[in-house]
Amino acid sequence: MTSNQFFIRDWPGDVARFCLEGQEHHHLSRVARVKPGNLVWLTDGRGRRLLAEVESIEEGRTWLRPLKTVEEAIKTRVILGLGLTRPAVFEFIVQKATELGVSEIQPLLTRRSQPLPPDRLEKKIQRWEKIAREALKQCKGGSLPRLGLPLKLEQAASREVNGSKFYLSEDSPRYFRDILMTDRVEEVYLLAGPEGGWAEEEVELMDRSGFQGLSLGSRILKTETAVISALSLISHFWNW
Repeated sequence: MTSNQFFIRDWPGDVARFCLEGQEHHHLSRVARVKPGNLVWLTDGRGRRLLAEVESIEEGRTWLRPLKTVEEAIKTRVILGLGLTRPAVFEFIVQKATELGVSEIQPLLTRRSQPLPPDRLEKKIQRWEKIAREALKQCKGGSLPRLGLPLKLEQAASREVNGSKFYLSEDSPRYFRDILMTDRVEEVYLLAGPEGGWAEEEVELMDRSGFQGLSLGSRILKTETAVISALSLISHFWNW
């Protein structure tokens, strides 16, 4: 029906028509080259998607007529706690985690995580948010993950969760397949270390905090491969 989706910050509500302005209007009219009469999807990232017909395209705005609203059903809310990795790796994971329906991404400060100077934090978060928005548009999802401020592992591990708490561990004797064939849970908190993995005291901390270590098999996977594999399994068995 349509291959385009655009991001809106303000939901139009019960109106006969509404307009798209700014960067998304530019993307629609100049990049995607959508024409009047075409159908497009829009989302505000809060679990809703809106199908609309393009009525007219002006110099600075696009007028659209809303047709129907679709609520995205995420059955299991996934929170990803991710040790700060090299920038390109972290950004790649943000993109793929968004595509896989993660609800929240919590950057972690761990023993082996990459440093992030405080004066660069705001720009980094803005870049991560932009990557997530573009990924949500591309995959036609409705739920934009919340990106938290970096937390020390001790703080992140103390969070209460209405479901299961896991951490990726190549040394664990327990595998994802042992968990995912059981009944679906309402919420999953998954912690993944940076390149270089967890320090011994961090594993002890997570164990004390009620997390279960889970392995993806005998091979040593790169951080991005391990995280995406784990999220794909959770999504396949408990969300899609």
